Amino acid sequence: MPNYNDKEGTSQWIDNNITAEFPTLNNTSSEDDQLYAKKVESYMIHKCSSGSVNSCLNAEGRCTKNFTSNIIRNSTSFDERGYPQYKRSTEKSLNVVPHNKKILMAWDGHANVEFAGSTFLVLYLYKVNYCIILMTFLILQFSTFIKAQKK
Repeated sequence: MPNYNDKEGTSQWIDNNITAEFPTLNNTSSEDDQLYAKKVESYMIHKCSSGSVNSCLNAEGRCTKNFTSNIIRNSTSFDERGYPQYKRSTEKSLNVVPHNKKILMAWDGHANVEFAGSTFLVLYLYKVNYCIILMTFLILQFSTFIKAQKK
């Protein structure tokens, strides 16, 4: 992996290892390519929603996961805070969650892969761990509630 300060090299590395693109299929696409496209469509498309616990749309109707701000771009670049703006060369790719093809094919489920190579890595890890802790707490609370209902 290139030095993080080498933005062009880092962008190329990201484009080779992480994709937010919907696979393009044609008459010569292999069965593996077709299976990959099916998995992307099944597991890696972000669907914005509102009105539920897991809603991602804020009061202004903007996606808190930033999918409403994705634009078509021919290569990965970085915003002013150092976050990658992934390559998305078609309109169909605008809601594709970043992933690694090999992991997705092996995992056969949602497998979000993000590049985190700046000081914002700490914030990202906090956010991910906070969500895991919160979900664990909610599951335990729900389990306790169900047990109390059975008595």
